[in-house]
Amino acid sequence: MALFEYTTVDAAGNEIREIIEAEDERNAAAELRAQRKLVLALRKAPLADEGEGKHYEISLLDLFSFVGVAELALFFRQLSSLLNSGVTLVNALYVLEEQEKKRRMRKMIGRIRLDIQGGTSLVDALNRFSKVFDERVRGMVAAGETSGTLGTMLERIADHLEEDAAFRNQMVTGAIYPAIVIIVVVVVVAFLVAFVIPKITPLLKLKAQRLPWNTQVVIEVSNWFKVYWLYLFSGTGAALALMFLSYRWLGGLRYWVDRLKTKVPIIGPVFFYAVVVQFTRNLSTLIGSGVSMLESLRIVRDIIRNNAAKKVLETMETHILRGENLSAPIKAADYMFPPMVASMVAVGEETGSVDASLAIAADIHEKMLKTYIQRMTAMVEPILIVFLGGIVGFVAFALISGILTMYKV
Repeated sequence: MALFEYTTVDAAGNEIREIIEAEDERNAAAELRAQRKLVLALRKAPLADEGEGKHYEISLLDLFSFVGVAELALFFRQLSSLLNSGVTLVNALYVLEEQEKKRRMRKMIGRIRLDIQGGTSLVDALNRFSKVFDERVRGMVAAGETSGTLGTMLERIADHLEEDAAFRNQMVTGAIYPAIVIIVVVVVVAFLVAFVIPKITPLLKLKAQRLPWNTQVVIEVSNWFKVYWLYLFSGTGAALALMFLSYRWLGGLRYWVDRLKTKVPIIGPVFFYAVVVQFTRNLSTLIGSGVSMLESLRIVRDIIRNNAAKKVLETMETHILRGENLSAPIKAADYMFPPMVASMVAVGEETGSVDASLAIAADIHEKMLKTYIQRMTAMVEPILIVFLGGIVGFVAFALISGILTMYKV
């Protein structure tokens, strides 16, 4: 089977270029006639040769084009459908390259196709773009190529990426409202302190003999802000940058921060169960895809961002290398994984279905995670409204108190 490129006319009279797969040009023309399409031109689709490799190199401009998880899921879903329909890998990639609209994604697909034409495996071609296709994806592709079930494996990758996208959207949605409330209140308070209060202060001091304590506090804060606002913002920025760099580069500090943040009231359970779901879901998918236990643990360790969980996974790898069970180190790390996970893994080890047990544990804890996200959102919103609204109310009441004192005099 080969790909043929043809030009036809749509209902609006516009010329469009499409792709059809057929054994030869005659069969392609016959199939197009059967579809009652008006064909203006038909030729075999040109495939790039090695000399055109520079055409697919990612430029500096392409780096600003972000490739999201949802787009990768769609790519693997379409590639799986084409492969399961009997289309060759190179031809399937050519079809996806032709229909791709995003510049960076189109270049990546073309580069992958070019590498495969040169005799490279799909997983080696994906290694060129390791920042886009993570180790979990590449490990599953390698397992699919080894077992001869690449089409099925790509479909499983698409399912997994879609679950990741849905999970991220849920986390982002839960944080949008609190972020908006904080930003709006900070802007309002800053506007009052920087512009409104300085305009009223001279009048209040002129007319009133003695200002109320709250009015005096607001005036003093406003005066301080006018003088030291640059130091305030630069100091806050420097402190945040120092905290970020310390967290990023000091492994010991990051370990304890990641461990303690799962214990914080209200938001701690969200961090805790997010790690549990990541661990169980990814490990179940990789083991079920035919990846070895040791390699699966290594891939999951690289995926998880929590350093405390990474330490536990390193302990798991050591136990597996010694020929011991996986459930023992999970049970010992009860500060990071609930007892149910260790129990489910132990059952899976006895029955020889660790991947199925992990999948059940992932489903259970994902429901718990959703519950805690909803609970966090429900609790954080009123707390923020009361706290930040109290700040705005205090400033407004202080101004009103000063004005009333002025009229009493």
